Amino acid sequence: MTDRHGKLGAAVLAGGKASRYAGADKAALDCGDGRSIVRRLLDELALAGFEEAVLCANDPGRYASLPVPVIGDLRPGAGPLGGIEAALAHYGGRTEGVALLPCDLPGISAREIRVLAEAFRAGGARVVVAQTGDSFWHPLCAVVHNDVLVELTAALDAGRRGVGRLWRSLGAAAVRFEDEEPFFNVNTPEDMAGWRERHGRCR
Repeated sequence: MTDRHGKLGAAVLAGGKASRYAGADKAALDCGDGRSIVRRLLDELALAGFEEAVLCANDPGRYASLPVPVIGDLRPGAGPLGGIEAALAHYGGRTEGVALLPCDLPGISAREIRVLAEAFRAGGARVVVAQTGDSFWHPLCAVVHNDVLVELTAALDAGRRGVGRLWRSLGAAAVRFEDEEPFFNVNTPEDMAGWRERHGRCR
């Protein structure tokens, strides 16, 4: 995605252990249309105008069939912030910022992704993050400027791994969405069953 402000890259974060899903690969769950959740996310990023995306995961062989680079954490075991560090380092100075998505969202669409990207471009904040309701943040649904890598690395060096806490310390701007369903994340088999009961398939 490019305009006069510069290029944005994208990264899908798939480095979690899925402990509440018995270790199953949530990114590979079937959307009900023959695609995995992660493949659908990559398709939606493309529809939103992103020309380049990566998958942040520590098991590249598992995702070898996907048409994007798979990059591992620079420091495994650091949680989602470790995946974000790897994504920002990967893009380096080639992009102005990076759009982030977790791998377990069966309902987010190109529309929501574009809204976040446009808010990042329009405002002065180095981080924009999705919010539903009056105060609930989705810190892994965000667009971040590449230069936050300095503060992010410092936080990890100090043993601080909270993504939302870091974004707040950087003055993140929240983008409010009325519809909560696009940001529903699958943590357990019951979550996935409930989603399919409501929607039949991924949106």
